[in-house]
Amino acid sequence: MKSRYLLAIILGGTLLITSCTSTKKIVEQDSSIQKYQEAKTALNSGDYQKALTSFEEIIELKKNQNKRVDSTIYQNAGVAAWELKQTDKTIQYLELAKRFSVANDKTYSILAKAFLEKDNLSKEITNLEAYIAKYPQGEEIQSVQKQLFTAYVKSENWDSAYKIWPSFDNNAQNEVKYLNSYYKVCEKLEYKNQLEKIAQQLLKLDKNNIDALEFFAEKYYWLAENSYVKEMKAYQVNKTDKQYQQLLAAYKVYFENYRISKEYFLRLYQINPKPRYATFLGNIFTRYENKEKADYYYNLAKKK
Repeated sequence: MKSRYLLAIILGGTLLITSCTSTKKIVEQDSSIQKYQEAKTALNSGDYQKALTSFEEIIELKKNQNKRVDSTIYQNAGVAAWELKQTDKTIQYLELAKRFSVANDKTYSILAKAFLEKDNLSKEITNLEAYIAKYPQGEEIQSVQKQLFTAYVKSENWDSAYKIWPSFDNNAQNEVKYLNSYYKVCEKLEYKNQLEKIAQQLLKLDKNNIDALEFFAEKYYWLAENSYVKEMKAYQVNKTDKQYQQLLAAYKVYFENYRISKEYFLRLYQINPKPRYATFLGNIFTRYENKEKADYYYNLAKKK
């Protein structure tokens, strides 16, 4: 009888402990679910601080219990952190979310922006490229393309920048800052046959665009200069009446090109009085045999 009584006590105690443990687990589970729902509600309503605090409490709770943190919690915590301008936490949580299928287009676009803020060009490009590869029809595809193009230019990845340009829509291709960068890309790749068209577009959008003004100033200067040198050499070698008449005919062409070049360089010097512009102007007035103005611009070039 005593043995049976003792056994009953032991079994009863075991059942009580098991029951308490199970109850505790259910309570913890219910508490975790409730907190998650509260966090999601806060996130959806724009209460990002409450959402982030709640998500972080869940993460801490799960870690203390040695349990796996649901990847959606990292994703949501990262989004909330981004809205709160907490860049380090944004990267921390979204990089964790990226390891799982929960990662989406927002994961990559936010990470790209976060790494832009941290000036981590390599990781910015990695996330932008991933977005385009995974979500070519994504909601932010156009802004992602622009950011990636800018990142390529900044990293001097000229070929990649050139290849992504055709994917821009007409509006983007007619924005001065992007078109100016595209001009630089073509210049670096020595696609000279494309530069004039881009320079013309730039001047239509911005009459004081430096790159475009420099292009036309130098284009007409070298057309004039090369023609002048060629014709003068020809006449020096062969001083015949025919060659002299050819020289006079050429004067009209290259002096007109000097005139056009001069107008562009005068505009450039007015915008930004660089010694280089003054030197070109001095050279042009030398060809005009106007020593006074030539000396004037040569002296300005020396002062800067």
